Amino acid sequence: MNEEKDWASGAESLEEVEVPETEPEQDNLLDLKQELERAREEVRQYNEHYLRALADMENMRKRTSREREEYVKYATTPLIKKLLPVIDDLERALTMSAQHQDYASLYKGVEMIVKSLHEIIKTEGVQAIEAAGKPFDPEFHEPLILEESPEHPSNTVLEELQRGYTLHGRVLRPSLVKVSN
Repeated sequence: MNEEKDWASGAESLEEVEVPETEPEQDNLLDLKQELERAREEVRQYNEHYLRALADMENMRKRTSREREEYVKYATTPLIKKLLPVIDDLERALTMSAQHQDYASLYKGVEMIVKSLHEIIKTEGVQAIEAAGKPFDPEFHEPLILEESPEHPSNTVLEELQRGYTLHGRVLRPSLVKVSN
């Protein structure tokens, strides 16, 4: 037979032996149960706060994404508003030139419109790249033609074929140039 058997109570092991609880132990057990319930309630509240904060973060991320998309979509609005009068001027110039066939006035009007456009892009931070007569710089110039020129030193820009531009120092479009060989 099993040596652990408590012959007096008939229990198989000591764990099965019922020990009558005393009143202080019952109070202590009741206190522990209440403390456990309080801890469970606190965990439930923390979990609710966590889930609410998580939902708030997700809503903020979505709202920020929508706002960023909206900003990008309408970021060019101020520039477009500045360009609309230039378009109006071009349309008026076309209308007037079709009616009067005065090409000198048309040329003068288009010249004024080009000047207006240059002013608008200048206010936006766009600068023209100076090329003619300058040393060739591959960062700002793109060579289209190489030409022998005894009058100019090698790698000098002889002619600007298409103007290049920078925006706040960053090249938007390099100048297309003819370079001395």
